[in-house]
Amino acid sequence: MSPGDMKQILDRLPTIPSIPIVISEALNIIDNPKSNINQLSEVISKDISLTGQILKLVNSAYYGFPSQITTINKAMALLGFNKVKSIILSVAVKPMMMSYCGKSVWEHSIKCAVASQTIARSLGVAKTDEAFVMGLLHDIGKMLFVIYNSDKLNEVNRLVGLGADRLTAERMMFGFTHTEIGQELVARWKLPLIIQNCVRYHHKPQDSSNKTMVGVVYVADRVTQEQLTYPILDPDIADVLDFDIPDPMTLRDNVITASQAILDALAKT
Repeated sequence: MSPGDMKQILDRLPTIPSIPIVISEALNIIDNPKSNINQLSEVISKDISLTGQILKLVNSAYYGFPSQITTINKAMALLGFNKVKSIILSVAVKPMMMSYCGKSVWEHSIKCAVASQTIARSLGVAKTDEAFVMGLLHDIGKMLFVIYNSDKLNEVNRLVGLGADRLTAERMMFGFTHTEIGQELVARWKLPLIIQNCVRYHHKPQDSSNKTMVGVVYVADRVTQEQLTYPILDPDIADVLDFDIPDPMTLRDNVITASQAILDALAKT
């Protein structure tokens, strides 16, 4: 389907998940090169709940600061804009995913985010925090299926459980895939093109204009599935990636351990 078709489908949904205003304001500040930490802190501090959730994450074992961070200003100064962006989006999408998709999709998204950041760091990719966001949002289109027709989604999941390819099953039941409708949603959220590209092509990184970054998320997605399928990486896709993952199982174990710190920090939010 064309982007125009996806736009029409999204417009027909009874409700479209949106990013809270304060988070949207914070993201605009982060993306503005003329902004500063004080401006960002001022916006975030308006929302007591958001401030508390950010401080919980900052003080989690995942970030590993030696002493407790008690103010949002200090947190912003220590983390910098890029890390703050990944934290803010984690806080923003959790209630959406939990509401529409449930715990398993939310936990997988966090694990994929951590795996994406881990792989990007090992490859020396500069934007490791952007890799985290790409992994976090890769399956965002799945929650739109719940809104569109949950019965059809249940049938997709049944077919996938029997061995069907997910994208093929989605196209058969809906006429489009979670990758296509997800790309339209993040475009509507005005997130960067690389994130839109990742959402669209994370099942087929060979079709992306940025095979490395989207390939990172493809690998992360595969190694963090609750039920692994073998081979873990499609040999045809692995052949076109410009990097290797010599030990996917060790990566999986390390990511699951690291992810738990984030999941624990956000468990009661």
